[in-house]
Amino acid sequence: MRKSNERVLDSGIYARLRDVQMSEADRRDAVAALLKAEQFADAILWIKQKVADVGHAFLKPSLRL
Repeated sequence: MRKSNERVLDSGIYARLRDVQMSEADRRDAVAALLKAEQFADAILWIKQKVADVGHAFLKPSLRL
């Protein structure tokens, strides 16, 4: 859901993962876990926005008598 992978790879946490001393397999696992977490967060935000967009359709004006 990200529009640019450059922004992802240049952020602070990814730079730290490049700099920290660990095996390449651990580094790949860590980057994959971060990407999966970002995708999950993006999906939640997308769902929240879509619910907000159609939320007005479910609100009925109240009748005051």
